[in-house]
Amino acid sequence: MLFKRISSGIMVLALLAVSCGGKKNVTQYMTSREHFQYAMKFFQKKHYLKAQEEFSLITYKYSGSDVADDAQYYLAECYFEQKDYVSAASEYERVVSSYPKSEFVEKSMYRLVICYDELSPGFALDQKFTYEALKAVQNYLDLYPQSERRADVEKIHEAIKTKLARKQFESANIYRKLSEYEAAIVYYDQVITEFYDSKFSSPSKFWKGYCYFKLKEFQKASLILKRFADEKDKDMELAEEAQKILKEIDELQKKQGGTKLSQEGK
Repeated sequence: MLFKRISSGIMVLALLAVSCGGKKNVTQYMTSREHFQYAMKFFQKKHYLKAQEEFSLITYKYSGSDVADDAQYYLAECYFEQKDYVSAASEYERVVSSYPKSEFVEKSMYRLVICYDELSPGFALDQKFTYEALKAVQNYLDLYPQSERRADVEKIHEAIKTKLARKQFESANIYRKLSEYEAAIVYYDQVITEFYDSKFSSPSKFWKGYCYFKLKEFQKASLILKRFADEKDKDMELAEEAQKILKEIDELQKKQGGTKLSQEGK
């Protein structure tokens, strides 16, 4: 990110040098407000590359002016409209951090949610951007609980949580199928505690109990499976499997108890 900002700064300085030395620099004698309006004409015509160039110049030439935050926001919008969500997110972050009192902060924070959600890949891939999206969502909802955009953000929030829960759930399943039951339990626990309201929480409880059964930790397995069996919205097929395992545990414990009594009587 630092290299990107340095490169961006070098590019803008180069543009400034060219514009100052050019014979036909139409913005040379413009005020900051006039230059901004000039850039907006390109933006409104969807000439985003040219608009991006002009907004970049404004942010450097007039960093202390009353149009600096406007230019910074619309610079981010240029990247957003071109679907360059990584660059857009970086520029929206700059609006929030450099101009905390700007009227564009709320819009920028909403756009950050959209950018990171767009960058979030399928559940099987690295979820770096998904976690960034989750952080952006939580920041937005904390700061703007009454926003008219709240419903949209909450919808994205639910999709993000479901994706992350599925990521953990599928990781647990892989370890379980490899008979790495202790590792599987760790991931099932994460689903149960971090994503307790997701559709993956209930089956995670069953499979956690199953893993303890396979580890022959029957007391823990029984406790977990009985709680799972008492849940209202449980999967009925898994509930039947839970009852079978509980019956098997009961028979094993009776057998172990009988063996112990037999050994004591000798």
